[in-house]
Amino acid sequence: MAVIDPHSQAVVIRIAYDGAPMAGKSTSVRALGRGLGASVVTPQEVSGRTLYFDWLDYTGGLFEGRSIRCQVISVPGQSSLAPRRQRLLEQSDVVVYVGDSTPDAFENDRVCLGSLCRILGGIEGPPVGVVLQANKRDRPDAVPVDRIRRMLDELDLRVGVVESVATDGAGIREAFVFAVRLALDRVGELMRSGQLQTVAPAVNSADELLEDLRRHEGGSLDLAVQNGVLEHVPVAPVQMRVEEASPSGNVIADALAQVVRENSLDASPAVPLADANAVPATPDSRVPSGLVWPPVDGRLILNELNGARVELNRSARGDWIGNADGRWQLLSPADAAYDDVEAGRSVLVQSARAHAARSAGRVANRCVVLMPDGGGRFRLWNVARLGAGDESGDAQQALSA
Repeated sequence: MAVIDPHSQAVVIRIAYDGAPMAGKSTSVRALGRGLGASVVTPQEVSGRTLYFDWLDYTGGLFEGRSIRCQVISVPGQSSLAPRRQRLLEQSDVVVYVGDSTPDAFENDRVCLGSLCRILGGIEGPPVGVVLQANKRDRPDAVPVDRIRRMLDELDLRVGVVESVATDGAGIREAFVFAVRLALDRVGELMRSGQLQTVAPAVNSADELLEDLRRHEGGSLDLAVQNGVLEHVPVAPVQMRVEEASPSGNVIADALAQVVRENSLDASPAVPLADANAVPATPDSRVPSGLVWPPVDGRLILNELNGARVELNRSARGDWIGNADGRWQLLSPADAAYDDVEAGRSVLVQSARAHAARSAGRVANRCVVLMPDGGGRFRLWNVARLGAGDESGDAQQALSA
């Protein structure tokens, strides 16, 4: 869906909030609106259940010299509105899946996530990233994060995980910021492959999105709602509910500005490490766009490393070798440090091509990343899933390929 608007020259991206009914999608978008100081428009809801979508429009920051316009929507979770959900998801560049962390709802998340990834798998172009916003973490019986990770492994899904309590705004900023990073990774890949179109956005407002849905559906889902679990809901006329912007809202806007700053290589340290044997910084998901491969799946892998316990050691020949929570192997050869980012990027591209030539489809169990080492240079790392079979392979051989 991402395009360059020829009128404003902005990069327009769509961020969708998905999830099971009553998981906290609308609550999350409204908390996001308060944090951005932006209004949220809801065409219709009954008893807290969204029938169409929530809409939030926000422009802030720059990417490749262009302003970033975020169209943020939530999608309905009711099974009777599944076609509407699918259409909205198919137009997205990244999805924040709001999951209910309570034990009773956990299995429903498994089903819904599987459905979501099947929908996104049919979208052409670079992969659409998914952030699992594990909501309701304030509940004493909330499912542990390691159990959530096991579920994702069982489903063979590469999904970023961020904990949240949407009712008080905790975790909302972090999930949104990570989603923006993933969307910009996708935009960058569309740019590099010549697939990013310069064309007016198909939808520019909540009114236009509502009209698009009604034109596409021809009233069929209104009838489904009347005859389904929400049969008491009046389907016409649709009334727009607007939650006005908070004049003091700037917390999430500041966080988005930080993303843009971190995406610029100018933010990297300029002073070389005084000690050549100093332990370098290990990769994390804040790496600028263009310095991780695969561009979306790679950042999702790095999301796991953010909170991991990394044991880093140096071999006799000077290679840095690490283990992250027994799940990921990290390796950076002694000579894989570069004073100039473009020199490091050239090696990154060569390594990515070698991986792509050996792999078919998405590469979910490894990534290559060029990361500031904390002292003014850039270090190339290979990250591979331990115990993932042939795809893990030998990290040294993969990085030098």
